[in-house]
Amino acid sequence: MHKDGKTTDNGRTRQKFCCPFRQSKTGCCPCGHKNWNNGKKNRGCTKYVTLPSDYRLSIDRDCLRFKRTYALRSECERYNSRFKATGQERLWIRNGNSAANLNTISHIAVLAVALAAISSGSRSYRSAKSLRRSA
Repeated sequence: MHKDGKTTDNGRTRQKFCCPFRQSKTGCCPCGHKNWNNGKKNRGCTKYVTLPSDYRLSIDRDCLRFKRTYALRSECERYNSRFKATGQERLWIRNGNSAANLNTISHIAVLAVALAAISSGSRSYRSAKSLRRSA
Protein backbone atom coordinates (compact mmCIF):
# COMPACT_ATOMS: atom_id res chain seq x y z
CA MET A 1 0.00 0.00 0.00
CA HIS A 2 1.18 3.51 -0.69
CA LYS A 3 0.58 6.84 1.03
CA ASP A 4 -2.33 8.88 -0.26
CA GLY A 5 -2.37 12.02 1.89
CA LYS A 6 -3.05 13.04 5.46
CA THR A 7 -6.17 14.17 7.22
CA THR A 8 -6.62 15.98 10.53
CA ASP A 9 -9.76 15.79 12.63
CA ASN A 10 -10.48 15.99 16.36
CA GLY A 11 -6.90 17.06 17.06
CA ARG A 12 -5.28 13.96 15.59
CA THR A 13 -3.49 13.39 12.30
CA ARG A 14 -4.12 10.27 10.27
CA GLN A 15 -2.13 8.97 7.30
CA LYS A 16 -4.16 7.43 4.48
CA PHE A 17 -2.83 4.33 2.72
CA CYS A 18 -4.38 3.02 -0.50
CA CYS A 19 -4.14 -0.11 -2.59
CA PRO A 20 -1.60 0.35 -5.43
CA PHE A 21 -4.03 -1.32 -7.88
CA ARG A 22 -6.86 1.02 -6.93
CA GLN A 23 -6.94 2.86 -10.26
CA SER A 24 -6.22 -0.14 -12.50
CA LYS A 25 -8.44 -0.91 -15.48
CA THR A 26 -8.69 -4.64 -14.81
CA GLY A 27 -11.81 -6.03 -13.27
CA CYS A 28 -10.17 -8.19 -10.60
CA CYS A 29 -7.69 -7.70 -7.80
CA PRO A 30 -4.32 -9.35 -8.39
CA CYS A 31 -4.07 -10.01 -4.65
CA GLY A 32 -7.62 -11.38 -4.35
CA HIS A 33 -8.65 -8.84 -1.73
CA LYS A 34 -12.27 -9.07 -0.54
CA ASN A 35 -12.90 -5.30 -0.73
CA TRP A 36 -11.72 -4.95 -4.34
CA ASN A 37 -15.07 -4.44 -6.04
CA ASN A 38 -17.07 -2.04 -3.91
CA GLY A 39 -19.27 -0.82 -6.78
CA LYS A 40 -17.40 2.47 -7.18
CA LYS A 41 -14.71 3.66 -9.55
CA ASN A 42 -12.09 3.70 -6.79
CA ARG A 43 -11.64 0.03 -6.07
CA GLY A 44 -9.39 -1.58 -3.50
CA CYS A 45 -9.01 -0.92 0.16
CA THR A 46 -7.91 2.12 2.12
CA LYS A 47 -6.54 2.16 5.64
CA TYR A 48 -5.91 5.02 8.04
CA VAL A 49 -3.04 4.99 10.53
CA THR A 50 -3.03 7.51 13.37
CA LEU A 51 0.23 9.42 13.51
CA PRO A 52 1.49 10.31 16.98
CA SER A 53 2.04 13.95 17.83
CA ASP A 54 5.57 13.22 19.07
CA TYR A 55 8.09 13.44 16.22
CA ARG A 56 10.22 10.59 17.59
CA LEU A 57 7.32 8.19 17.52
CA SER A 58 6.34 9.15 13.97
CA ILE A 59 9.64 7.95 12.44
CA ASP A 60 9.32 4.80 10.37
CA ARG A 61 12.14 2.64 11.70
CA ASP A 62 11.54 -0.17 9.21
CA CYS A 63 12.31 1.83 6.06
CA LEU A 64 15.59 1.38 4.20
CA ARG A 65 16.56 5.06 4.44
CA PHE A 66 16.38 5.00 8.26
CA LYS A 67 18.41 1.79 8.44
CA ARG A 68 21.16 3.22 6.19
CA THR A 69 21.33 6.44 8.18
CA TYR A 70 21.40 4.55 11.48
CA ALA A 71 24.20 2.29 10.22
CA LEU A 72 26.31 5.33 9.26
CA ARG A 73 25.59 6.98 12.59
CA SER A 74 26.57 3.91 14.60
CA GLU A 75 29.74 3.54 12.51
CA CYS A 76 30.72 7.12 13.37
CA GLU A 77 29.98 6.49 17.04
CA ARG A 78 32.21 3.41 17.04
CA TYR A 79 35.03 5.35 15.40
CA ASN A 80 34.66 8.21 17.89
CA SER A 81 34.78 5.81 20.83
CA ARG A 82 37.97 4.24 19.46
CA PHE A 83 39.48 7.70 19.03
CA LYS A 84 38.41 8.61 22.56
CA ALA A 85 40.24 5.53 23.85
CA THR A 86 43.52 7.02 22.62
CA GLY A 87 43.28 9.63 25.39
CA GLN A 88 42.90 12.75 23.26
CA GLU A 89 40.21 14.41 25.39
CA ARG A 90 42.63 16.21 27.71
CA LEU A 91 45.79 17.07 25.87
CA TRP A 92 48.95 17.72 27.88
CA ILE A 93 50.31 20.10 25.26
CA ARG A 94 49.35 23.72 24.69
CA ASN A 95 50.57 24.51 21.19
CA GLY A 96 47.90 24.34 18.46
CA ASN A 97 50.19 22.77 15.88
CA SER A 98 51.31 20.13 18.36
CA ALA A 99 47.68 19.28 19.16
CA ALA A 100 46.87 18.99 15.46
CA ASN A 101 49.85 16.71 14.90
CA LEU A 102 48.93 14.54 17.87
CA ASN A 103 45.34 14.21 16.64
CA THR A 104 46.57 13.27 13.17
CA ILE A 105 48.79 10.55 14.60
CA SER A 106 45.88 9.24 16.71
CA HIS A 107 43.59 9.07 13.67
CA ILE A 108 46.26 7.28 11.66
CA ALA A 109 46.69 4.77 14.50
CA VAL A 110 42.96 4.05 14.75
CA LEU A 111 42.64 3.63 10.99
CA ALA A 112 45.76 1.43 10.87
CA VAL A 113 44.28 -0.93 13.47
CA ALA A 114 41.06 -1.16 11.45
CA LEU A 115 42.98 -1.76 8.22
CA ALA A 116 45.15 -4.44 9.84
CA ALA A 117 42.07 -6.23 11.17
CA ILE A 118 40.36 -6.17 7.80
CA SER A 119 43.46 -7.30 5.90
CA SER A 120 44.03 -10.16 8.34
CA GLY A 121 40.48 -11.33 7.68
CA SER A 122 39.41 -11.39 11.32
CA ARG A 123 36.86 -8.56 10.98
CA SER A 124 37.17 -8.15 14.73
CA TYR A 125 38.96 -4.94 15.56
CA ARG A 126 37.24 -3.92 18.75
CA SER A 127 40.55 -3.38 20.49
CA ALA A 128 44.13 -3.07 19.44
CA LYS A 129 45.10 -5.51 22.21
CA SER A 130 43.15 -8.43 20.73
CA LEU A 131 44.48 -7.59 17.26
CA ARG A 132 48.07 -7.69 18.54
CA ARG A 133 47.38 -11.08 20.11
CA SER A 134 46.14 -12.47 16.79
CA ALA A 135 49.19 -11.17 14.89
